[in-house]
Amino acid sequence: MILTALSILVLVFFILLFGVVVLPAFFGSPWHPLLPGTIREILDFAEIQPGEKIYDLGSGDGRVLIQAAQHYGAFGVGLEIDPLKVWVARKLALLARVDDRVHILRKNFNDFDFKDADVIYVYLTHQALDRLIPQILPFLKPSTRIVSYRFCLRSRQPAKTNSKQNLFMYRLDKGTKVDGYS
Repeated sequence: MILTALSILVLVFFILLFGVVVLPAFFGSPWHPLLPGTIREILDFAEIQPGEKIYDLGSGDGRVLIQAAQHYGAFGVGLEIDPLKVWVARKLALLARVDDRVHILRKNFNDFDFKDADVIYVYLTHQALDRLIPQILPFLKPSTRIVSYRFCLRSRQPAKTNSKQNLFMYRLDKGTKVDGYS
């Protein structure tokens, strides 16, 4: 009986591990929680201003948006497909008392409206970015900033990079089409 219960627990553990770590890699990027200092560096780099709306695509536990709300006065929308991460992110936002400014949605970015985004933050692979960018560019306002961590947009020169060359900012100019995505 103890062996059966232990077997069930081990099986559940591996199913959860597969669902949280392995499966998301096929949809964009596996989950890699960021250190608090890295999150602060990303938000400083993104030039977040009070009242701006930041979207985090593949928001995981929502800590980027929570810090954006707490320290920069921003509003955040996180899109995440993993229901467990959505639940955790919502609870963390509630505990941080920013649940009125941070909303985590269980959605895929393929059918979402980004027209009010000031900043779009992504930590996605090149393949996921190649799928994402052509879908959302026509709907972004000209002042939208796209900030990518670790992976650059292969068909566009960044307007700004950090000294470590792991943060890339892209600014959209009115009437300018993105090379390779026009």
